[in-house]
Amino acid sequence: MMVAFIMVATLAPLAMLAVVLFTRWWQHLRDREEAISEVARQHFEIFQSGEFNEAAVEKAKRRFRVLFERGGERAVEAHVRPGPHFIYQVRALAEIGTEAAGRILERQLQRQLSKDELEQAWYWIDLAACLRLLNRQESLPHLLRCSEEARESPLGHYFAAETMCILGFAGYLRQPETAHGKAALRLVHRALEGLRYGIQPQLVVEARLGELIETAWDHMPRGAAPLHARLLHEALRLLRRAEYLRSLLTEEAADREAFDWQLSRIAALEPALREYLRDAASGMRSQLGSAQGDSLADLLVALSELRIDAAAELLPRLRRKADEHRELMIEALRWSREPAAGRWLRDEAHARGGMHHRARQRLQADPPRQPSVAEDYLNVLHSLRGHPSLETEELLVLACQDWDPCVRMAAVSSLGWWEPLNVAAVRECLAKCKRDPNPDVRQLARAALARLGERASLQWFRQALFASDPQQVGETAQIIAIEGLTLLWPDLDRLLDSDHEEVTLCARDAIERLSEDLDHARTGSV
Repeated sequence: MMVAFIMVATLAPLAMLAVVLFTRWWQHLRDREEAISEVARQHFEIFQSGEFNEAAVEKAKRRFRVLFERGGERAVEAHVRPGPHFIYQVRALAEIGTEAAGRILERQLQRQLSKDELEQAWYWIDLAACLRLLNRQESLPHLLRCSEEARESPLGHYFAAETMCILGFAGYLRQPETAHGKAALRLVHRALEGLRYGIQPQLVVEARLGELIETAWDHMPRGAAPLHARLLHEALRLLRRAEYLRSLLTEEAADREAFDWQLSRIAALEPALREYLRDAASGMRSQLGSAQGDSLADLLVALSELRIDAAAELLPRLRRKADEHRELMIEALRWSREPAAGRWLRDEAHARGGMHHRARQRLQADPPRQPSVAEDYLNVLHSLRGHPSLETEELLVLACQDWDPCVRMAAVSSLGWWEPLNVAAVRECLAKCKRDPNPDVRQLARAALARLGERASLQWFRQALFASDPQQVGETAQIIAIEGLTLLWPDLDRLLDSDHEEVTLCARDAIERLSEDLDHARTGSV
């Protein structure tokens, strides 16, 4: 149940990854007090403190039992309302545990309980956790129907973890071509990602994760299957992290044995999974010509995650301006090595017009309330990091002077990924961006300069990496991995001997991410 997950997450070192992400986000929202609701604040406090009001649950149980006797199911449901008391009410229903209580919980999944995205995400997690406590197989279709939105929320890996532990979930992986089967595949993938961002390794045991991967593999449709490719790719990433995930388990021999057994089932499939992923690239590229709608979106996301070059198939579709999922196509072009892809991205940026005019306006510190450019323009700037050339550098340097900090962030984040061809221009641009009025632009400029080996920027990250605050150290380690600061790899190695286990964990995960990027750059393998 969610409370158990929250309590364990607060006490176990793997939670550092989740706390880093949540705290950073919460602090950002607290700067805009109107943006965070009372319910979201309540859940963050429970997550961080581990304190849960059991007395409120008992009070709700007594009230609901009286209402069940006097007015039945409808009377109880009328009292289940959104707000800070919701988490205690649904937990009370789960502990009452009757069929009627289960039906009430299921119906809450069909309601929009809040217009606030973060608050609604917490409501979904509360409900999934309580339905897991009831272990109602009948609840799975209800959870899978709402999983699209719940899974894509910033807290979606917690919703996924709760749902896939319910008895009968594996049955949907045997139906990969149905809507519920696809939803189940996406949830397993989301939970696997969550093992890198705060979900406890106990999930491997409780969800019987190895058996789920086997089931998905055994019932995979013929040909290239993008949802399966993403899932199997993430399963291989899990194997790389198995040793230190195992170290976070309790000392109970049964837990460790069960964990090893589940991981061994994935490890036995590893050669076949790698072979499948190597062969899947051509199959997915061939499907791009005819794919539409959700199938196209799945293909494009898989191409990006597996870093497959599909420019030959994507460029004809991108030249048709009205084609769907353009933003995902542009993102996938980052991994192309075709010169034509770089030319198209640069032409697309220039076609927006006004770059020189926007660069002459005064720099703004805060993003505008309404976007000043289309989202796919930012995607173009982001994808250009994969297309080194003098023309690309000139375009990005110009975009770094844009008045809108969102544009500057996208542009500066794409510099420093290759040794500059115009060294003076690029370094001068990044030096100016280090003095930018927007703090995120300054941070990205430091990261770009650190990638290029500037001592001052490397030292800035190094000092943050060896700060006294473990949370700051964990956040810095993750930034180093995301920004590809391989020159700081030896410093991450030093943290593996830290006295703080959570710091060691964050350093290990950052090293694994850098290692994965290096392996792909060297061999192109997934």
